[in-house]
Amino acid sequence: MSLQPLSVTRFVPSILSRKSAEDRARVSRWFEAHAADRVIKFASVLSLLGLWYFGAALLPASVMPAPHIVARVLLHEITLPRIWINVAITMTRIVFAFGLAMSVALVLGFAMGLSKTAARFFDVWVVCGLSLPSLVLILTIFMIVGLNDRAAIIAAAIPVVPILTINIWEGIKNVDQKLIDMAKAYHADRRRIIGSVIAPQIAPTMLASARFGLGLIWKMVLFVELLGRSDGIGYQIEYYYQMFNMSEVLAHALLFLLIMLFIEIILLGKLERRLFRWRPIQRRI
Repeated sequence: MSLQPLSVTRFVPSILSRKSAEDRARVSRWFEAHAADRVIKFASVLSLLGLWYFGAALLPASVMPAPHIVARVLLHEITLPRIWINVAITMTRIVFAFGLAMSVALVLGFAMGLSKTAARFFDVWVVCGLSLPSLVLILTIFMIVGLNDRAAIIAAAIPVVPILTINIWEGIKNVDQKLIDMAKAYHADRRRIIGSVIAPQIAPTMLASARFGLGLIWKMVLFVELLGRSDGIGYQIEYYYQMFNMSEVLAHALLFLLIMLFIEIILLGKLERRLFRWRPIQRRI
């Protein structure tokens, strides 16, 4: 009985087909995780531009200039130092107003979430803050504090505090008490319970509240600048509106929108993915 040598070429097609299938599966997973999301976002941006062009075709150019006209005005403006000075002024007010609003909301939210007495006491405050129109609060603060930067920061922060307080309050109330009891049963100390049990549960709420609050704050700052300041992007928008120059109005608004989108999507989005990589839903992204 003679032994025939094994032919390697018999196994090559099966190895290649298996490798090809693995490559196709890898490409498919990458597309599902990255490319599909980017395609959808790109289509969303194109649809917004399409709606803008559609509105520009229906309305006069003095009312609704086309996107390419606004882009040309914006490209000219960003070469001048004036617009960047106003951007810096507005961003400074946003930082201080956001810090003030989040600090007050954290104190109220934690107090209401951890104490039923505090919840009953401050519930009336939160409801009143939500019910009062923001314009009334802003004008009242301007009358009390005066037309200055301090009043602008307070006026931009106060209307946002009740909204953030409710978000943080709900996040604290939704902490799973059973996990805390289990940690106590295993004799975990207070620091370990806060860092390993409570913090991971409330961290998504905190970050979501921060992102939501930042989006509200920058709109309120622009509104406050429009009403009671003589500098900043909000004032520039109001000034060019009075001059019936909608191209400049939209150019200033577009620049600030792009800056805030960069902060929201690139910076805070990356921070969220880094902080919550341990969650399965984040690992699939």
